Amino acid sequence: MKKTKIICSVGPASDSVEVMSEMVNEGMDCARINLSHATHEDILKTLDVIRKVRKECNVPVAVMYDTKGPEFRTLKFKDGGVSLKEGDTINMSKTCIQGDEKEFGVNHSEAIDFINVGDKVLIDNALLELEVIDKKDDFVVLKALGDGKIQNNKTINVPGVDLKLDFISEADKNDIAFAARNACDYLALSFVNNRFDVIAARKIIKEAGGDARIISKIESRMGIENIDEIIKASDGIMVARGDLGVEVPMEKLPMLQKSIIRKCREKGKFAIVATEMLASMYENPRPSRAEVSDVANAVLDGTDCVMLSGETTIGKYPVQSVEIMSKVCKYVESTIDYTKHVSYKGIIGVSDTIAKLVVDAVEYSDIKLIVTTTMTGFTARKISNLRPNAIILACCPSSHIAEKVVLNFGVKPIITDIYEDTDEMIESAREIAKSEFNLDDGDLIVVTGGFPLGKARRTNYLRIVEI
Repeated sequence: MKKTKIICSVGPASDSVEVMSEMVNEGMDCARINLSHATHEDILKTLDVIRKVRKECNVPVAVMYDTKGPEFRTLKFKDGGVSLKEGDTINMSKTCIQGDEKEFGVNHSEAIDFINVGDKVLIDNALLELEVIDKKDDFVVLKALGDGKIQNNKTINVPGVDLKLDFISEADKNDIAFAARNACDYLALSFVNNRFDVIAARKIIKEAGGDARIISKIESRMGIENIDEIIKASDGIMVARGDLGVEVPMEKLPMLQKSIIRKCREKGKFAIVATEMLASMYENPRPSRAEVSDVANAVLDGTDCVMLSGETTIGKYPVQSVEIMSKVCKYVESTIDYTKHVSYKGIIGVSDTIAKLVVDAVEYSDIKLIVTTTMTGFTARKISNLRPNAIILACCPSSHIAEKVVLNFGVKPIITDIYEDTDEMIESAREIAKSEFNLDDGDLIVVTGGFPLGKARRTNYLRIVEI
């Protein structure tokens, strides 16, 4: 079984039951809904597709919403966009509604006030670089430093410039509340700069009656500077390399990725690596060798998840993209020595102690499977972070809880009854181990959880059981 989880963005190429079911069968674990592009009406249709896929494939596919965030974007163009040659000029205007070859508008016109002569303006993840050569009351004049295009709704970055954008706009508040009310397991927050951004979003989720886990997307210099407090406030972190690679020197990205993943592991939070992992598969049935190495290195770095974006929203080969990513993850996992665990520093609690003992038992006793009963997903997440050399079977009381542990490395969630006592749970674990994992008589499994179920507030039980 593949242990690294795969998040797939959903769009025109993948939002049918037939295609998404194939993607799930190839290794997709979570459907990502991008609020920058989808309307609420579209999302409700997508959720219906996901529910049908869950039923057809009999797996708990998780749902992730990704917020717009304080993104600075182009408005629409009369003909969808314009092409510029090196040296061409174009105005970025406060008043333009529909762009053409002379000017274009932006979604936050007030941000233009903070852009000055000499600043660099990067369009669509720096595919086009421009420089501000003049500034007037209602626009700035940009000169293209190379050939490229400016198209509808593309991201704009101005490195090193604080554009004074509100972190959560009214549109974002409405989107987050909508997500909380509509099957949101994970909320990916765009452009998180500090812990207060996470706290504000969590408050909106709670007020809307949701319990989504918050994933902070690190996409700015300020996010890097405040990474420790952001990790502490979040449930997980996404290394969003598109915008981050524009905000910081590109050559620093690989080491930043490794550093962020390591910090997440040390704090017991899960990590996601995203952006252009198999980008050539937008058009081609096979990825480049460099892309294969990129996926492999993310797994070697210790990420919990890897993500596909345009490959599965508008790409020609969504199913093949998942298939190839899954194969790469599974092979690389088979080469890793998982006996080198994260080391705790200082005194730890009972739950962490039990989790560490479970992992040690796998290492020293040839344990074939870890079975954990979990009312909230807490136990499974604790064990997952230590990367045991065995699958973690998380017995969850509902699909809602099962979807909350889908993105944790090596966790296979299933839905079971709530057990009355440990004997009942152990007997059930034996049966599940035989049916789900083809274990034989005499094989060992380790069973753990918090007992009595529904009452214990921490993991307090460990037992090695013979099949």
